[in-house]
Parts: sequence; C-alpha cells; structure tokens
Amino acid sequence: MSSKHKNVTDKAVRSVGSISEVSRRFEFQSVQSVANWIAKNRVPSERVIQLCQWGNWSVTPHQLRPDIYPNVQDGLPTSEPE
Repeated sequence: MSSKHKNVTDKAVRSVGSISEVSRRFEFQSVQSVANWIAKNRVPSERVIQLCQWGNWSVTPHQLRPDIYPNVQDGLPTSEPE
C-alpha cells in the first residue's frame, strides 16, 4: 500500500475525492461513518460497488472486501458482446 494511503479503504475513498465527498454522495449527515470505514478498513457490503464505481474502479470490490468478492473479477462491470 502506498504511504499516501492509510489502507485500501482510504485509497478507495480518496479515489472519489475526499471523505466529505463520499459522505455527501451517500447522503450521510456527517463524515463520521466514512471515517470509521477507513479506521476499521472495512466498507459495508451494501456500499462497496457504488464506492468502487465512483472511484472509476481504481480499487476493486475484491480489494475492498475479498470476503464477499473472493475472485479478482467479482463485482466488476461486464461488457456485453455487441
């Protein structure tokens, strides 16, 4: 993990912009929930995909929650054949 990020959760949040930005997008009343995610290095399962999507997939669901997304490609968008 790069020294500029505390952990993978911090990297995912920073890829969106800031703790405040993520909190605003999830319509939280304060930044405390997102700060707790970083402190515990654990994003709630129902927030993983949206957070990864907002960060343009720079962090994958597998990286954030390998317990839920055990395969590297799990949770990533699939492209439909044309």
